[in-house]
Amino acid sequence: MVSRLKIEYYKNLLHTMKVAKAKGKINLAKPIFMLSILQGIQYGTIIDNHITLSESLINTYKAFFNKYNQTSLTSHIYPYYYLKSEEFYHLVGDCDRKNPTSKYLREHVEYAYLDEELWELLQDEGARNEIKDAIVNFFIKPSTTR
Repeated sequence: MVSRLKIEYYKNLLHTMKVAKAKGKINLAKPIFMLSILQGIQYGTIIDNHITLSESLINTYKAFFNKYNQTSLTSHIYPYYYLKSEEFYHLVGDCDRKNPTSKYLREHVEYAYLDEELWELLQDEGARNEIKDAIVNFFIKPSTTR
């Protein structure tokens, strides 16, 4: 059974994601990357809690970036790497670089993973959809009306 308390806890954590601002506009790279992870779980391209920069994940991220009318594509390496500043997302490997490159990530970061409780919640379609809606309603919809 899915815990309402855990869903609300993770929705609140997601709402507090630190997002960059440039020229008064919010960069949605982190929320869009999280939506890409959720879709990967839904479609079975992410099957365990070892998230790598697969071609499928990168393509999903790019498609969402275009869908949500972001003017310039933020490279997928940045949200993959900088989500580590959020309480629910973790990297395994050497993660002390200020400006990572693709080469650096390949050589020093093994994979990312989510809190185990969040990962378990995301295996439930209803919980996953609720978390997806929370991201879209909090970050995406307001930015398209600005």
